[in-house]
Amino acid sequence: MKRTRCSNRVILTGFVGKEFKLKKVKDDISVATFFVGIPYQDGDDDSTTEWETHAVEVWRGLADACKRLTKGSKILVEGALRLNRWTDADNNPQARQYILADRVEFLNLKPKEEKAQEEQTAA
Repeated sequence: MKRTRCSNRVILTGFVGKEFKLKKVKDDISVATFFVGIPYQDGDDDSTTEWETHAVEVWRGLADACKRLTKGSKILVEGALRLNRWTDADNNPQARQYILADRVEFLNLKPKEEKAQEEQTAA
């Protein structure tokens, strides 16, 4: 019988779509969740940009390092694709697919002063 080699590795480069959420779970372990948006052109119309969005989950020290991320930050995420399944209160099956990241590279962080100025301009 021939052995089949399998791999579960995902590498994405995109932009933080929402501010990340950081929480502590048992034993004071940090877990961060955020979304990465990846723009692409759909079809022949170069003027229309579509966005593909992927959920990301990061644990421990890497989650704490992600505090520096802001909406629009360009990042590289590397990890494994995971699927959580559960049944909701109405007994309906639910599922959530996400990337469990073990590497996050900050490709262009906005300085805090620039972010504050953008927020003031938008208000």
